Amino acid sequence: MLINKVSLFASEATTLFECSTQHIYKLIHNRSLPAYKEQESTTWHIPEQSIQDYIDSRMSSEGHRK
Repeated sequence: MLINKVSLFASEATTLFECSTQHIYKLIHNRSLPAYKEQESTTWHIPEQSIQDYIDSRMSSEGHRK
């Protein structure tokens, strides 16, 4: 299934990263995964580019370990 969205909610990102929502919030709070909240909202939005950048950085750091 192809989903075209500009940003994902933290709960949606868990599916992509195969991890818990708590882990996604940890990545957001330590600024490893840039995200934002709309004005007066409590919901985190993770831009598609942030997700791609995070994946790219993980893949390149794993390549350096070999």
